[in-house]
Amino acid sequence: MLIVKKDIRNSLSVIPESPGVYIYRDKEDKVLYVGKAKNLRKRVGQYFQRESDRPNARAMLRVFETVEYIVVQTETDALLLENNLIKTHQPPYNIMLKHGNFYPYIYVTRERFPRFGTTHKPEPGGSTEYYGPYPNKSMAYQLVQLFRRLYKFRTCSYNLSPENIERGKFRVCLKYHIGRCKGPCEGLQTEEDYDRDVRAAKEILRGHITEVKRDIKEVMTKASEELDFETALQMQNMLYTLENYQGKSTIMSNVIGDALVATYGSSRRSFFVNYLLTRDGRIISGRTMEYRRGIEEEDVELFASVLKDLLDTLPLEGTRELILPLMPEFLDLSAYRVTIPQRGDRKHILDLSQHNVDQFIKDKDLQAEKLNPAQHNMQILRDLQSSVGLPKLPWHVECFDNSNIQGAEPVAACVVFKGGVPSKKDYRLFHIKTVEGPDDYASMHEVVVRRYSRLRDEGEKLPDLIITDGGKGQMGVVRKALDEVGVAPWEIPTPGPAKDARHRTSEVLYGDPPQVIGIMQRGQVFHLLERIQNEVHRFAITFHRNVHAKKSISSELDAIVGIGPATQKKLIRTFKSVKRIRESVSPDELTEAIGPAKARLVWDYLHPDSEA
Repeated sequence: MLIVKKDIRNSLSVIPESPGVYIYRDKEDKVLYVGKAKNLRKRVGQYFQRESDRPNARAMLRVFETVEYIVVQTETDALLLENNLIKTHQPPYNIMLKHGNFYPYIYVTRERFPRFGTTHKPEPGGSTEYYGPYPNKSMAYQLVQLFRRLYKFRTCSYNLSPENIERGKFRVCLKYHIGRCKGPCEGLQTEEDYDRDVRAAKEILRGHITEVKRDIKEVMTKASEELDFETALQMQNMLYTLENYQGKSTIMSNVIGDALVATYGSSRRSFFVNYLLTRDGRIISGRTMEYRRGIEEEDVELFASVLKDLLDTLPLEGTRELILPLMPEFLDLSAYRVTIPQRGDRKHILDLSQHNVDQFIKDKDLQAEKLNPAQHNMQILRDLQSSVGLPKLPWHVECFDNSNIQGAEPVAACVVFKGGVPSKKDYRLFHIKTVEGPDDYASMHEVVVRRYSRLRDEGEKLPDLIITDGGKGQMGVVRKALDEVGVAPWEIPTPGPAKDARHRTSEVLYGDPPQVIGIMQRGQVFHLLERIQNEVHRFAITFHRNVHAKKSISSELDAIVGIGPATQKKLIRTFKSVKRIRESVSPDELTEAIGPAKARLVWDYLHPDSEA
């Protein structure tokens, strides 16, 4: 998400409270500063809440023009991505991480019987594989020690060629005698067995550690049962190291190498593409871009066009892999290896890119609503008009809902939205008068007739749109009720959101016969309809609960004309119950408690056959 300087204070509230990296750029789009945050909104907001006491921060805030951010999954990812971006862009206001020698890597040599170790200066492309970087040296070191203890990898640098081993050129060392090596130098361990352990260790480095954790737990449990507490403690420490490592970062992957990752999202008016560029498996740049839609352009076609532009403009020297959600049409990608991943590191980084697209769309809508809520709502209403095919802008929208418990205390509610926002002074509540039992259709028919008959009689303006709740059945009932009132179908359109098996709004129906309308479920139009539907549910259920609660605590004394709440309270406080008043209390006692006039009313009501 890109935020310009003039809108920064009004747009702070739309920044997500998620881990990520924020980037300050100048008017020439040059990177000035890269920072990390476990809460992007709080961290970026700190720059503008008060003037910083650091001169370089004040200088940077004077010259920056835009702020953008990249959302990641964990704080560790934010730390590593910050490191990668600083080393790539060399921002002038970043100091500490320019040289990038602070984060360790784990290396695996490419030779017979490979060795594991740690380094701060990887040299990709040589005879060594690298995994990392890691947030601290301790984690990398403990992983290497774990491999050496668990799989007993060699630590010597001998050339263990088949010829040297056959000639008996080497002798096992102390590591073998203390059980820390299986002796491949004397042919005591086969290359096949050693490579199997190497593959298992690499799987751990890629984050696939479930089976390894299970094996370590078994060893730890067995050692505890045998009272070998030293070994059990070692296994416990290994297990702790693995659990810390399990949240493996997608920011760095030895598997991916040099690649371009691209995903997309869309709204009715715009199309969005996010790209992440990797070098040696490190994310070195990324951005989400917005494009205006043309006429009747499909998402796949737009994605192909944008991807072609990215391939022509981005610095892709040496990049031969594209990681994409689908294979674009009408585009010659024969010069690249196209991957559509379903699992693994490539799938993780593709998901990260898609997450940033979705977050960008969400934040852009929030920003538009924040800066100009009226214009934002009007645009949503215009989109609704276009999506459904309404004859006019649905400025005035009404929605109905029923509520009852097995037909008891049936009520209904009507909510009104004007200009895309609730108009609560126009909300209405109804007690169902003519329907017996739990008949939602009949209840809806009664309420709609009552509502619009009264509006017609009073000369009030009818709504532009009625949202029906309940699918095809309710749509038919509402149309029939409007016909009885004398409202033609074309005067007030009646689309209906329908629910799935989990009672969640899943589609919108409209027309006669009702047909599904192509409204995107994640779009603003769909969210507006869902909001109206949820609001009428809330209003109706709240009213029904109040009615039910009031009836459940009602007293027989409520039916006595002339006996108000204060007198009722006094009677119950004095005599404890209506039953006792009826059976045990004399007229004189009533008179003493509440006076002769009210006592007479109560006595006559509770004793209709008495002449006292």
